[in-house]
Amino acid sequence: MIATIIFWLIALLTASSAILVVTSRNILHAAFSLCMTFLGVGAIYILLHADFVAAVQLIVYVGGILVLIMFAVMFSSNVVEDTAEHGRNRLAMVAGGTSAVAIFAAIVLLTERLAKPLSAANKFAGAEYVHTVSVVGRETGLGHYLMGQYMLPFEVVSVLLLAALIGAVVIVRKELS
Repeated sequence: MIATIIFWLIALLTASSAILVVTSRNILHAAFSLCMTFLGVGAIYILLHADFVAAVQLIVYVGGILVLIMFAVMFSSNVVEDTAEHGRNRLAMVAGGTSAVAIFAAIVLLTERLAKPLSAANKFAGAEYVHTVSVVGRETGLGHYLMGQYMLPFEVVSVLLLAALIGAVVIVRKELS
């Protein structure tokens, strides 16, 4: 019972800080909210007894990526002033939201369509070994799941992160020009 309450408190904190990342007009506040989001996700991993994934979350995201983002924010010349665009167009916001929903729907449909062929291919390739891996260790089982049953969502997330990095480079190049 107490674990459920702790989980929901951490989930609420994580979700609210993720919403603040997206809606904050000040980039410094968004970066601090992102820190809280990463820490919340790490805490959820700890509650799920995924210690290895929690450690990777803290080391890679909080220790690496967030520090890099904070350095970029601090060395930016526009940190003190309001960083949101003043002439933000409602049409652009609606188009962005619509395209985000469309991309999410496409990912869900693609995952549903490819789930059956992928599970058949995993059974053919010996994915039943994954169920016996818990004796060997959690990290080995995690690797088998990521490269077997959950390979498609793993690759979709990697492509999404690549698109986010390309978008960040495009935005920075426009600001420098």
